[in-house]
Amino acid sequence: MFSIRRILILLLIASQARAQRDSSLTTVGIYGFNQQLIAGSPITCYVDQNGEQRIENVRNQPFNVPFRNFIDQISQLPHHTIFWLKFDLSNRGNDSIDAHLYYGSLDDVDLYFVSDNRIVATNTGGFLRRRPSAESYVALTTPTTNLRIGPQVSGTVYMKFSQSTQEFDFNGIQIYDQENLYASYASDYESNHYFVTFQLLFQGFLLCQLIYVLFQWIIIRRSEYIFYAAYLFLIALYFLSKYEDVYGIYFIFSRFPLLKVYLNKTLIIFPYYFYFRFVRSFLDMKTNYPQLNKWIVRIEYFLLIYLAFDLIFIITTFNIPLQRQLYTFILSIVFILATSFIVYLFGKKQTLIYYILSGSLFVGIGNITGLILTYLDENEHVNLGFHNMLMFSQVGILLEIFCFTAGLSYKSKAAEEEKISSQQNLIEQLKANEALQTKMQGIRNRIAQDLHDDIGSTLSSISILSNLAIKEKNTGQALEKMHEIKDSSVNLMEKMDDIVWSINPRNDSLENLLSRIKRFATTLFEAKNIDYTITIDKDIVAVKLPMEYRQHIYLILKEAINNLVKYSEASRATIEVSHTDGILRLTVSDNGKGFIMQDFYTGNGLLSMKNRAAAMDAKLLINSKANEGTLVQLVIKIK
Repeated sequence: MFSIRRILILLLIASQARAQRDSSLTTVGIYGFNQQLIAGSPITCYVDQNGEQRIENVRNQPFNVPFRNFIDQISQLPHHTIFWLKFDLSNRGNDSIDAHLYYGSLDDVDLYFVSDNRIVATNTGGFLRRRPSAESYVALTTPTTNLRIGPQVSGTVYMKFSQSTQEFDFNGIQIYDQENLYASYASDYESNHYFVTFQLLFQGFLLCQLIYVLFQWIIIRRSEYIFYAAYLFLIALYFLSKYEDVYGIYFIFSRFPLLKVYLNKTLIIFPYYFYFRFVRSFLDMKTNYPQLNKWIVRIEYFLLIYLAFDLIFIITTFNIPLQRQLYTFILSIVFILATSFIVYLFGKKQTLIYYILSGSLFVGIGNITGLILTYLDENEHVNLGFHNMLMFSQVGILLEIFCFTAGLSYKSKAAEEEKISSQQNLIEQLKANEALQTKMQGIRNRIAQDLHDDIGSTLSSISILSNLAIKEKNTGQALEKMHEIKDSSVNLMEKMDDIVWSINPRNDSLENLLSRIKRFATTLFEAKNIDYTITIDKDIVAVKLPMEYRQHIYLILKEAINNLVKYSEASRATIEVSHTDGILRLTVSDNGKGFIMQDFYTGNGLLSMKNRAAAMDAKLLINSKANEGTLVQLVIKIK
């Protein structure tokens, strides 16, 4: 099996090393040293399935396993199996030399150099072994182990290695001096510097985006920002676990290499958990899509349970093939469910949903492309010219981040516009309330004025008439004064009743107003034996009148009906009410004796009617001719 470590190996192996492995897999390749270092024998192999750890016991075992069979057994028996190989090495010079042994991608490596039947040098290596932080950038980023050999010293190199994982690359041994190692590294780095640059830019972009999102969360304090930040952090941590050696830093996974194994699937699955949390919060699913929200919450709990199980499973068994199979099965289920959710959301046709769907589509395309090309490269041996298939996933993630960030910006803008709109509505409401308060104050002032004018003057006249009645010695005249007091009291009671009725909110409808006018007119017409007709449109029921209009309309019509009954000497009267296109027309007409218009305009009644019509911005039309009757029409525009 091959992993991303293969990328690191390709960065470090020179073209001459590749040729050496192709020509003879059992011969040690030596580069540099000016013939000072000589490999005296080919590589011989031994497989210890009993797990022997001590070199003293292994030196006497037969190293007779064929090299190709040896490689096959590494693939088939990685767990609880110790693999050994040996070859002779001689330093024919007069100075000590530092040899850099390249052995490919292996997990745990121990080197022993035995000379004169004793161990004179040891070292360790492997991808799951910690490396000293003081080492150079090249030493940190190259899968080699150093071995110091004294002058004129010959001996045998024993290499013991074991695999905790099934991901390895081993095809032989190459030995470099420092100059050739650095030259080989520089040569391959030059041809692959775009890859390293891309990885650095990718991690830098994730870091900048993470800082930006955290600052946004501090300012806005919406939960989707903290979930998105967690998602970005885990994505960055996953790729850091893959490429930390490429960056030449000594941070987390260089200090604790086993974390690469323990957290390999965790750092893939855990971002999905925060991805779902982000989507739920971003789309406010609890409010907008409650049923879908319940299903996604269940998936989140399922992912957390699986993560705990996966971590315990890999720590206790290290069975990576089975772990990979379980992961593939679980991820397939999540992918199918997520696809069904996407299809469901797509039908909602909302802008915020499109941002989420676009980002998910980019990541899906990137992952699928990487999987297809990986299969072609490893199984169909199609030469694609590069081996870093994770770059397709990274490009998809970058596009996803752009979509999500744009979506967050759009949502913030929409929220800001909604806030401004709410503030504007509040301002309009305050203005409306202020206007209403002004209107109410005007109504109060008018009512107070009516009370002062009508009730005050009536009470004053009652008081005067009462004093005159008391002082009057003539019984007939005193009785007349008492009748006047009675009439004034009744008139005052009617006025009070009109005021109280007009301010009662239960009488807001025009229907109630017309019912009151109809009762008033019917009583007077029948008392005077006037034949009458009252016609009211059916759609009047839907008309709503402002409170101040009710009193004006009622008193205008009341005045017109009173004048008709008192002065017209009519035998027939008609009242018509119609409402068309927002225009309300109220007409009172008769067939009485009429009057001369010039004389009528001097009366107080007409002046009061005109003032009340003007207060409603209405038109008051009065037509009358001698012996041809009178028509009074009020035309009001209903807002």
